[in-house]
Amino acid sequence: MGRVIAVANQKGGVGKTTTAANLGGALAEVGQRVLLVDLDPRADLTSYFAVNTEELEGMVYEAIFGEEGGIAEVVVELGEMGGSGEESQGWLWLAPADIDLAGAGLLLSEMGFGERQEVVRGAIEAVAGDYDFVLIDLAPGLELLSVAGLAAAEEVIVPQQCSFLALHGLRQIETSIERLQEVNPALKMCGVLLTMHDRRTIHHREVIELVREAFGDVVFKAVIPQTIRVQEAAIAHQPITEYDPRSEVAQLYRAVVQEVLDRG
Repeated sequence: MGRVIAVANQKGGVGKTTTAANLGGALAEVGQRVLLVDLDPRADLTSYFAVNTEELEGMVYEAIFGEEGGIAEVVVELGEMGGSGEESQGWLWLAPADIDLAGAGLLLSEMGFGERQEVVRGAIEAVAGDYDFVLIDLAPGLELLSVAGLAAAEEVIVPQQCSFLALHGLRQIETSIERLQEVNPALKMCGVLLTMHDRRTIHHREVIELVREAFGDVVFKAVIPQTIRVQEAAIAHQPITEYDPRSEVAQLYRAVVQEVLDRG
């Protein structure tokens, strides 16, 4: 079975969707088969890749909570990553979402605790064997769907904005992982990814030092800077490794991917 990694933080606006999209692209670039699962009712990951949900017959909500089919039935192919170089390239797929996913919380609240954790986990496990990596983009906070998404994962990558105000969310997600290990003992922290770094500010450098002191080697060595190139890649609906493959930030995402592979 492929590695199932949730991209999560209790705080919003820290770069979760950007992280999922760019790590997915960078993993596919080195020959991995990667499925992105949009498990956020805002459907930001689906919008990132400009998937027209009106043309689709089903999405993640129907795949997980419907009576027929499963995630395999709603997957959209995003294509080959890395061009046509000599090395074997991988492919990127997406299980898209729309606003209907907002109804998942109500359905989950009507289930018992065990069933609540198993419904998402079972849907993910049914397709995980078809891919090398499954990256789940979760909504911020402790909503039932996000908790179920964490319970379905084996590892968690936590994007962490270089801001003191964002540090509280990092501690919260660490606590959530520890609690979920009671029902999912395999769940562990893959790494903390520092994002939106403004190199001009002392404040950001101090936050990086604090996070590294607190979490040690769990923190990825690469730090993702705040740069317009990442925003431009999102506007172009491409991972940065496709949009601007020679840029510094593309190289940094590749470095993170290498650490993810090493930590496997």
